[in-house]
Amino acid sequence: MFSVSIIFLTILIPSIQSSKPTLKLTFTPDEKYYTEGHVVEVLCELLNPNDHTESPQLWHIDIKSGKRTPISRTLLNAPPDDSLDIFKQNKNKRLEYVKKNHLRIRQILFEDTSRYECTCPDCEEQLEKKTKDLTVMKLVDPKWHIDPGWPIQENAKTTLKCTADDFYPYVSHQILRNHHKIEGDGKAVIPNSNTIPQKFSWEATVTPTHEWHNTTLKCTIIQGNHEKHAIKILEVIFTPRFIKCDEKQHVNSTKDKAIIECSYAGNPQPKLLWLRQTDEKPVTSDAGVSIEVKDEHHGKYKSIVTFDRDKLLTIPLTTTTKAPNAPADTTPATKILGDNYYQILLNGGFIARLTNNNNEVKESRKISIVSDANQARTNPLDGSSRATIQKFSTSIILFSFLIILYMVQRH
Repeated sequence: MFSVSIIFLTILIPSIQSSKPTLKLTFTPDEKYYTEGHVVEVLCELLNPNDHTESPQLWHIDIKSGKRTPISRTLLNAPPDDSLDIFKQNKNKRLEYVKKNHLRIRQILFEDTSRYECTCPDCEEQLEKKTKDLTVMKLVDPKWHIDPGWPIQENAKTTLKCTADDFYPYVSHQILRNHHKIEGDGKAVIPNSNTIPQKFSWEATVTPTHEWHNTTLKCTIIQGNHEKHAIKILEVIFTPRFIKCDEKQHVNSTKDKAIIECSYAGNPQPKLLWLRQTDEKPVTSDAGVSIEVKDEHHGKYKSIVTFDRDKLLTIPLTTTTKAPNAPADTTPATKILGDNYYQILLNGGFIARLTNNNNEVKESRKISIVSDANQARTNPLDGSSRATIQKFSTSIILFSFLIILYMVQRH
């Protein structure tokens, strides 16, 4: 008998609780964010009414001012002078009074963004009010602003700024440079949730290097359930420089094809001239020699000189015929070139000369051709490494001098 009572109570109590009067506020369709142009219905209901409950009330709450307005037929058909503009401008009956506490909004607009509340102010028992936000999105593309000017100068302080004005609602943002997050490098001004419409800005001061050239900035702002992007490909002006140009390069003169190469960078694109060391005459694409420049992106380039052994060995060297790329004063050719033009060309070595668009020489490298690959692997250090070692050596010498001076003074 006791068990039966327990079971009865277990069934009865939830039944009593479920029959308790409650308020219900629904949007149809029920979405977190709405786009303009749809039809939305707002309904405030009282579930499980009893003798002590009264009719519920649907309220419109303006998010900007917080003003609460009860929804009624009179409000929509003959709004008072102190009503909100959204109700006073309802001449086309876009806001329709379906029945008590039932509102239909046709062709929903951004201006319909508001908060709705369902209450029962006259109920004897105080019921928990229900509140829902009707959020209509206003989407705007963000924009990039680069100061002080464009294109960017290497090692010059630059302000990067992403802005978006008059949109709604802000959810989150992300700032990327070549897929790496950098929003932490700047400061964002996040809009207040009660501000309609909203504004956003993110700003950072950076000192770009040449590595920034041709990289992509991406500013993403999530507005409601949409992502809006601003993309900017950076252009950085920087002086020409060698990246890799070994001063000893290996060529196997017995193979059909052989190459020498130099990698360099600069923006605008610099020029790399190949010269013979013997007379500093240009090496050009000619019979047996071809020069190719590859764009390796981000302002980096590679110049490749290819030697065709078979073609170079067939160049006739007579008193009346000069080889391509031979010195201008070669008369007769055979007395200067000796065995074969290909070997003489390699033995003489080359100069890689890097110039800007104004033909100003920025860097030069003398290149010796070696037949032993091991010799090419022991290339001298590049310019930046040499400069670092020179600074370090100078510091060591100065430090040693100060120690000696200190010891002399003590004695």
